[in-house]
Amino acid sequence: MDELDSKNLGRLRRIADARSVWTSESGDFTPWLAENIDVLADTLGMSLTVVATEVWVGDFRLDIHAKDGNDRSVVIENQLERTDHGHLGQCLVYASGLDASTVVWIAPKFREEFRSALDWLNEHTNSDVGFFGVEVGIVQIGSGPPAPVFDIVSRPNDWQKTVKTAGNAAEARPVTPKNAARQALFTEILTAANTRRRAISVPTPQRANWISFAKGPFGYWCLSVISDGRLRVEAYIDTYDKTINKALFDELAAGAAGWEAKTGVELSFERLDDKIASRIAAYKPVDLDDPAGREAGRRWAVDTLIAMHEALNMPLCASARARLEEFADSAPLTAAHI
Repeated sequence: MDELDSKNLGRLRRIADARSVWTSESGDFTPWLAENIDVLADTLGMSLTVVATEVWVGDFRLDIHAKDGNDRSVVIENQLERTDHGHLGQCLVYASGLDASTVVWIAPKFREEFRSALDWLNEHTNSDVGFFGVEVGIVQIGSGPPAPVFDIVSRPNDWQKTVKTAGNAAEARPVTPKNAARQALFTEILTAANTRRRAISVPTPQRANWISFAKGPFGYWCLSVISDGRLRVEAYIDTYDKTINKALFDELAAGAAGWEAKTGVELSFERLDDKIASRIAAYKPVDLDDPAGREAGRRWAVDTLIAMHEALNMPLCASARARLEEFADSAPLTAAHI
């Protein structure tokens, strides 16, 4: 029986070696963290949603790509050994390649030099990006089950204050009539499309001129009202790897005439060479202030979305999976992932 004190309290002890629970980083710890991302999110004081694991960025493979509560990119790099120069460099590569707002580096123990390096980055980079150093450990009370624990050893300056201020600002920021009208239109389009095609989901409206849904291995589908007033329906190709994105786009664009014939829609194939992603889109002018024009835009978008989704979604998903698997088989492994 476990020994308790006069208040029936046990003694918390730390299990020194994280490998006593997670035998490997890529095969054990990363999948566990992706499934239990809320544990890390609570420690950081932010919302986290996993986008993908084992994401190739150039010749390096990021452990977890996530999004925060404001849909900003978060990169999470794990290791089960002491911190080293290689992982510090990879964190910077991932931050650049995925335009991250937050970088989280997790290890059982941080050498002082690397903790200081993160502090230096937080002091000398702008407020658009923050770096966390997080030590992972295992604790246990008596003979009870072990439990994970995360300890922050480096964080962005005034992080908690910034998070609280940003959260309050988001709550206080009013929804403009124009944005409310756009989001109401998106919801009507997706609700109507969902009654005909259950694969098309209806997400929660947001404070933006666009809304994404029906995410797949190739990227996601999106509705938007762009700056010139046109309503856009699009398949947004973004596997987080530019080479794969462009190859996938080129494959579809080569058959542009066939896809237009199959959908019955005039399609715009936009490679976006200056960006990581590409898109296949359809456009129609819409006047949200004119009831007749709005209704015409709504009907067009429902029909166009269903036609594009039926024709393109499965080929995009299948081709993306094949290219991702091919790339994973041919790309070199770094020492951290062996």
